[in-house]
Amino acid sequence: MKFLRQYIEAMIEIDDNDWQKVTALFTKKEYHKDEILFSAGEVCQKLYYISSGVVRVYSLSTEGKDHTWMVNYNKNGYQLDPFSADIVSYLTQTESTFFIETLEDCIIYEADFVALDKLYASSLKWMTLSRNILNTQLITVVQRTQMMQRLTAKEKYLLMKQIAPIYEEVLPDYQYATVLGITPQSLSRIKNI
Repeated sequence: MKFLRQYIEAMIEIDDNDWQKVTALFTKKEYHKDEILFSAGEVCQKLYYISSGVVRVYSLSTEGKDHTWMVNYNKNGYQLDPFSADIVSYLTQTESTFFIETLEDCIIYEADFVALDKLYASSLKWMTLSRNILNTQLITVVQRTQMMQRLTAKEKYLLMKQIAPIYEEVLPDYQYATVLGITPQSLSRIKNI
């Protein structure tokens, strides 16, 4: 949970008492590879902090085609968005279209969104943290959308290889291609150039 505290301290000032309020909200769980943390059709109620391991967020099209949305990773001192959830499902109280699965054995801390909301509402400090987290997530979504719309397939591949090489390491090509919004055949051609 060291990274979680650093993440919070980068956004707001907290002391040990504040930190205890945060840790009291999280429950540690261990998962094996290929376990489903959350399934499409459910309303998301939890935030998952990946303390160790890799998880994948994906959806299935009406034809059953697998579309990977993101990878959440925390391993060997390297983190890549180690928080996972479907915040839209929670905020709108609608059924999610996403699944979250472990790609390897994981240690995950889970917090109930209702309990987190109570903390956020308890003071200006925690409201500021909530706003900063949502702003950060919004920026990520907008940047990703812009990348998907304006870059060529090769540019997407090269950028992702630079900013998040873990995707190529942990996903098979057919899943990695869906992250980039290209076909597996296009990905194969790009990699062979």
